[in-house]
Amino acid sequence: MVAAGEASGDMYAAELLPRLAERLPGLEAFGLGGAQSRAAGIDTIVDLNQVSVMGLVEVLRHYGRLRAALNELIAALEQRRPDLLILIDFQEFNQRLAKAAKTRGIPVLFFVAPQVWAWRANRARHFERFADHLAVLFDFEQPLFESHGLPTTHVGHPLIDLIDRETPTRASARTALALPADAPVIGLLPGSRQGEIARLLPVFLATAERLLACAPDRRFLLPCAESIERRWLEEQIHAAAPSPALRDRLTVTEGAARSVMAASDALLIASGTASLEAALIGTPMAIAYRGSPLTYAIARRLVRIEHIGLPNVILGRGVVPERLQNAADPEQLAHDIETLLSPGGDEAAAQRAAFRDVRGRLGTAGALDRLADLAADMVRE
Repeated sequence: MVAAGEASGDMYAAELLPRLAERLPGLEAFGLGGAQSRAAGIDTIVDLNQVSVMGLVEVLRHYGRLRAALNELIAALEQRRPDLLILIDFQEFNQRLAKAAKTRGIPVLFFVAPQVWAWRANRARHFERFADHLAVLFDFEQPLFESHGLPTTHVGHPLIDLIDRETPTRASARTALALPADAPVIGLLPGSRQGEIARLLPVFLATAERLLACAPDRRFLLPCAESIERRWLEEQIHAAAPSPALRDRLTVTEGAARSVMAASDALLIASGTASLEAALIGTPMAIAYRGSPLTYAIARRLVRIEHIGLPNVILGRGVVPERLQNAADPEQLAHDIETLLSPGGDEAAAQRAAFRDVRGRLGTAGALDRLADLAADMVRE
């Protein structure tokens, strides 16, 4: 059984399954996932769109739907009795599913550690209640969890393999997207959840209006995530009432987020895994985030690290500008992007140099193969 409640986890699950099938002939998989999991052969009895919400207030608002999805997965867990439950991030929800598996004697492999180093490090000692084995992305996480008696393996970050394999060159990405080779292009990536898109897309479009007013030849790319219906996204665009000039210069792509990243001169991007993908591709960016006021107020009290953007977290310094809540303002964001596009490009060059350091800190290639080896060993045991 596999549980991936977010777009990035869905991608990892889809990449993991064929590797597991090579190691475990006759493998069958079911659980929580999206379109990519289904395409890989996972029977998704719950779709990730039913559960993909983020933030305390948002979770409370959708509690009934989340609880129903969790109960459906627990019922499947009990009925189908998998040899192993693999949980991919999506911490609070998946920890509840893990508890159900543990009480039924089903082994649990958790991939992606909870970011206790960002919140409260002492929470690491409780994680053995949720997992029999933990596979982590970053090398500093392994001793933290092992010190509390939880078997932990540093497998590395899958994005290294996926980015190198799947990202087109700038020239080929522009050709595929029907963009002139010399056009100034800005990518708009407001997230993969409806809630974050609803909050950020109007801000991003207002930012694009300002950028277009300064240079009418600019193009804007907006990828529609696989977890989002195209019609819903178009409704959000229509509600934001972009000017005819911007509508003419805005291209909505079906997925193809990495092609957008590769084709763009700069990115306006929501905080999350996408910012790390963009860093590995090497495109300069500004990061924005808006949540409910209550969720943000609680997070400010709990978070113990200075940055929220993954490139900045990994580097331990503020290379990429982060604009949060009211600071995610169209005037400020337009200024950030103009700085990255300015002649001479000192800010953009500094980001690109730092992004090479990000890549160096993510470990070696082969993370998903190491994860598949670990999962297969647990099944055999």
